[in-house]
Amino acid sequence: MSNTLVAETRSDESGKGVARKLRALGKVPAVVYNDGNPARHITINADELTAMFRHTKNRNTVVDVTVDGQATPCLVRDAQRHPVTREILHVDFFALREDKVLRVMVPVSTSGKSQAANIGGRIRIIRRELPVTCTYKNIPETLDIDVTPLNIGDMVKSSQMVTPEGVEIALVAPINVISCYGRKVVAKKVVAKETKKKK
Repeated sequence: MSNTLVAETRSDESGKGVARKLRALGKVPAVVYNDGNPARHITINADELTAMFRHTKNRNTVVDVTVDGQATPCLVRDAQRHPVTREILHVDFFALREDKVLRVMVPVSTSGKSQAANIGGRIRIIRRELPVTCTYKNIPETLDIDVTPLNIGDMVKSSQMVTPEGVEIALVAPINVISCYGRKVVAKKVVAKETKKKK
């Protein structure tokens, strides 16, 4: 599915009446902000935007907002929805530059099977997303952690994570991100056997 969203220029008029007329046409008002430059007022097809994010399942999807044949890569910074119907009422886009470093929240994911899995060890994701800094072309879909070497009681801190090239975790101090927990069944069995021998 294409990440291009065709938009139309609109006046900066606002109000419930204007928004109601746009929604009747299947459109919603939106604004493109661009690093201190004047904001650009546009209209978009809300259904197309919703379908795009359902397809990618990634809120950091870069959307090419195209107006009069000119595409501008953007991130959605805010989407206002109706509290009951969840219908999109207004969208704020932020225009991107290749040399601009961004701060975005990226989901944490895991891969592999922990060493403790065979004895009942389980993985707990403590932080489901982390802030990172990178250019928009380097935004990862997820921050993956290989849990293969983990035993019960082990933790993975943010400072231990390996990030893709050009991506840095934006935290002042390390935090726990993953833990491996469960009963140390093997250790208990060994203790029980030694106790029987002594008797």
